[in-house]
Amino acid sequence: MCDDGVAVRVCENIKDSLAKNNIEVIIGETDFEYCLSNIEDGDFIFIIDAINSGKEVGEITIFPLKSKLYPGLSQHGCSLVDLVLLYNNSINGFVIGIEVKEIKFDFNLSDEINKKLGEIEKQVEKIITKKVFLK
Repeated sequence: MCDDGVAVRVCENIKDSLAKNNIEVIIGETDFEYCLSNIEDGDFIFIIDAINSGKEVGEITIFPLKSKLYPGLSQHGCSLVDLVLLYNNSINGFVIGIEVKEIKFDFNLSDEINKKLGEIEKQVEKIITKKVFLK
């Protein structure tokens, strides 16, 4: 779905670096059951996803997991955020939204996202490590 895949790409590219800080990256794409099966009571999680809220392409917005302000692009009836909050109230964390340009049928990211991908990856990794070590 074109830019909808930006979160997967970012996670693939930063997972080894995060692992050095004992931060596990689980890439679940649209498989809610797989994602939920990897989340345990008391976990502190980050859900990284594409958003389309009218901001500048590549801009990052952070939402507390329990704020319910997350404008996700889920094409399904409910999102992983909804399910986490519904089934496990002991989970805490953040949703990291990456502003995208295009959601359409395509196997590639848009040129705009591709140009900013390295900077997006740095920002996401910095946000995660900062939040983990300050919590």
